[in-house]
Amino acid sequence: MPTIIERIAAAEADAEALRRNAQETARNALAAAEDEAAASLKIAREEAKAGLALAAAMAEKEASGEAERLLVKSAEEAEALITGASARLPEAEEAIVNYILKEF
Repeated sequence: MPTIIERIAAAEADAEALRRNAQETARNALAAAEDEAAASLKIAREEAKAGLALAAAMAEKEASGEAERLLVKSAEEAEALITGASARLPEAEEAIVNYILKEF
């Protein structure tokens, strides 16, 4: 049976792993959004070259707006993941402290 210290260390390791996982997920989501935004922008530029000057200007503006929306959405999702993971850390800490206090 693990000791209290071992359980605390395991809980701290789990909390750290959750935080790292949330950060990695956020970075991946942001990178994917940037890739998707870059792809959308490239397609919009290729279509603009084939069309009239007015169509080109409209496509560029639409692609830029979509890229910005994707980046904002990804940043919000990343922040939500980080916030969710961070929000669980105090609860884990409190559970550990309560457990320790009950043991002694």
